[in-house]
Amino acid sequence: MSDEDLLAALRTAEDAAGLEPVYLKYREPCLRYLIGRVISPDYPNRQELAAELFTEALIILWENARADRLVELTSRLDTYLNAIARNLYRKLRRRNREIYRDPVELPESLVTPASDDDAELIRQEIHQKIRALGPRCRQLLTHFYFLQLDWTTCAELLGYKNAASAKTNKSKCMRRLRASYGLTRKTEKDERGR
Repeated sequence: MSDEDLLAALRTAEDAAGLEPVYLKYREPCLRYLIGRVISPDYPNRQELAAELFTEALIILWENARADRLVELTSRLDTYLNAIARNLYRKLRRRNREIYRDPVELPESLVTPASDDDAELIRQEIHQKIRALGPRCRQLLTHFYFLQLDWTTCAELLGYKNAASAKTNKSKCMRRLRASYGLTRKTEKDERGR
């Protein structure tokens, strides 16, 4: 079957049985690609992960075909599947990097205040450092952390272009706040020397 025929079959497939021709034709090449060129060699259970990524990519392909988001192929079907699986792997790596990031060591006085008076002094110090960041950062951090507003609302209230822009600016503000305490986070780029 040609890629166009497979895509047409995916559009009309009512259940997972309709995925079988694509599964049989592209499973092994996609797994070889993922194991050989995408998944890092030190990742545990590479075979299982590659199989999971392929299955997830196949489901996304099917959903895109049925929802008419994939009307015409501009590349081969295996290239499309490989790209979806590669992006899923990158997303997984980003998520794992956030979850397993080494914690930043805070000064002991900030972690466990000895008394209520100390806790009040710490709150005052934090507020002072946030004020020192400037009004834009102060407003953004206040809206997000203290008022617990979502990103879209923060962006609208503070005049950011979109939620992603507000997130990026919050990260920059937090980096500056950490630096004011003498705390910095090492990133993978720092470790690679870039």
